[in-house]
Amino acid sequence: MTNMLPVSMLDWLVYSMVLLLIFLVLLSLLRRLWRGKLKPPYQQKLLFSPEASTALRLLDDAIGQQLRVFAAVSLSELLTINPKLKKAQREQAQHAIYGEKLDFVLCSTDDFSVKAAVILADDSLSKTDNKNQQQLLQHIHETGLPVIQLSPKAWPSAQALHDEIIAACNQRTTPTFITGQGRVEPVLSLPDEEQDDEPQIKL
Repeated sequence: MTNMLPVSMLDWLVYSMVLLLIFLVLLSLLRRLWRGKLKPPYQQKLLFSPEASTALRLLDDAIGQQLRVFAAVSLSELLTINPKLKKAQREQAQHAIYGEKLDFVLCSTDDFSVKAAVILADDSLSKTDNKNQQQLLQHIHETGLPVIQLSPKAWPSAQALHDEIIAACNQRTTPTFITGQGRVEPVLSLPDEEQDDEPQIKL
């Protein structure tokens, strides 16, 4: 047995490296056994919350034949910063809409121009967050885009929502028109047209 032991320094070095290699292999095998089967890095999630699903069905029933409904639209896709603002004001305005989304946007079926926005009331917001949201919604309204709020605690009927959307679209103010250098932001305008017996959206 003693004859099998290394005798020279080189033999001891080789022997140690072999033992280290065996140890690392065993450690790797044990770690794989502890981890088990590798788990996928992603999982599917619901596209809409239960409240958003209910709101989408309600909007489709109320106005789906007259307007197209888009969900989760980024504010940066709808609004541009007024170039006449001072630098600090522009930065503040940009920060206010950064990452913000409208729950739903209602667009014309002809040219996809934006006619109104719909948001779901969130009772979980703090007083400060709610104040900031209301201020942002006021700024959105000042651009000429009506904002309709729906409460999951008190859903309106499809007909009532239909009438509210039509009234909001037909009573909207003159939209803000901002012309930048090289790019012209779309004008949200509603030209007059003859009214039928049933209220219609001015498209």
